[in-house]
Amino acid sequence: MKPFNSKPQVLTHIKIHVSSLDLEQKIDPSGRNLEVLKTAEKILQSVKNIWKPAAVYAWFGFQLTQTDTCGHLIQAPEKQVTFDFGDSIKFLTHARHSLVAVYTAGPALEHKSQKASQRGDLLTSYLLDLIGLIVLEKVGNHINLLAQKKALATKMGLGPFLSPGSVHGWKLEEQIKLCSLLPLEKINVKIQKNAVLSPFKTISCLIGLGPGYETARAGSFCQVCAKNADCKMKHTSARDEVDKNQPL
Repeated sequence: MKPFNSKPQVLTHIKIHVSSLDLEQKIDPSGRNLEVLKTAEKILQSVKNIWKPAAVYAWFGFQLTQTDTCGHLIQAPEKQVTFDFGDSIKFLTHARHSLVAVYTAGPALEHKSQKASQRGDLLTSYLLDLIGLIVLEKVGNHINLLAQKKALATKMGLGPFLSPGSVHGWKLEEQIKLCSLLPLEKINVKIQKNAVLSPFKTISCLIGLGPGYETARAGSFCQVCAKNADCKMKHTSARDEVDKNQPL
């Protein structure tokens, strides 16, 4: 297995547009009265483009171990890091490479939301949080596209988007080890001792790449989440750029 270049790449000029429709679709249907929508539009316009999304990513070799739930991320022939993916290992059985990324919406919306909450303006705080989630989701689409382009270029397929703590079996504590592979300081992100990332609207992820997968489309972590059926905040992937049935 010839490894890809594992040198981390940093993205700090990601253009993200959030529309009124994006925000309306995230608002709970029970709260979609005219006044709420007017407030949402006003808040959206007041914070337009204050978000500073960024991402850092790298490609690694991937190899299953003889332990049922573990796999190696390979940085070099003699340098590898072992992860315990728990039950999530089943989504990596076809992986020969992996994209590891950390991406963030930045701290600005988070700070504004906290200030609104502190002064008792819970609706504004809620709407700012929704905007932050939309920004984060759209940055995630950029990461998915990176994986999809590599899959098409190498004629391999992709596994689902996996993130420590968000899928059954891959513990949040593993996020510390995963993030150690990337220079988080390049995007002003920190990881705390409890494995939580800061700013809060930041995600770490891994996407498997290999010849055994059936699609060149990177799926969202919703595919493997146990609460998929009941969630109102489902993460969408970049479905318009690469068709889910794109032949390899």
